[in-house]
Amino acid sequence: MADGLRERKMLLTRRRMEQAAVDLAYDGGIASVTVERICERAMVSRSTFFNYFPSLEVAIFGPALEYDPALTERILTTHADDLVIAASLIVTESVRGQTDDAVTRRRLALFSREPGTTTAVSWSSDTSRTRLITVIADWLDAHRELARLPRETSATEARIIVAMSISVGDEAIRELREVDGELIIDLDAYVRARRRLSAVLADPAVLADPAAPPGAPSSSAQRAGARHGLG
Repeated sequence: MADGLRERKMLLTRRRMEQAAVDLAYDGGIASVTVERICERAMVSRSTFFNYFPSLEVAIFGPALEYDPALTERILTTHADDLVIAASLIVTESVRGQTDDAVTRRRLALFSREPGTTTAVSWSSDTSRTRLITVIADWLDAHRELARLPRETSATEARIIVAMSISVGDEAIRELREVDGELIIDLDAYVRARRRLSAVLADPAVLADPAAPPGAPSSSAQRAGARHGLG
């Protein structure tokens, strides 16, 4: 009984600090949040804060993401033709969590309010990124007929997919609208961001000569090779 009460108190304390961190970021911007301000609003000491959170960023954005198997399977199956978009949506939906939760709603809205946050948080959270790579690699192992890189391992393709999805997510979330405190997920925004990324990554050799085989050297690569006596 005592252990249960202690756990509930700890959960409430953690929740109070998370609420304070997210509310401060939502109202005044991420840069305005400090450990001292969180402690003041949540009425806890600095040592208590660091007993619960390893960093200020974790208090604001939450711990490393856990990916629900049912959610990931649904999204990967629905968007099997474009796993880059699928990966972006998995992250967005995982951050959003329960739509009736004010903390998670505001936490997701922060990514839209402050462009660039998606990329910064994604690359700083190695655990979240590695978990997503594993999810997609496992899915590709089970669906090898859908691999875009059949000569590579599923892990290699998954790493590339996740790296690209971070850029797509960062671009797409800039276009999303916030309605009554909730960010509306618009698939079209992800599709547009994906197309922009594809245009930037288009193989220069193929653009110059559509009949060129994949991997053919671009004109700039050929010029560089000639300068070094490789052509």
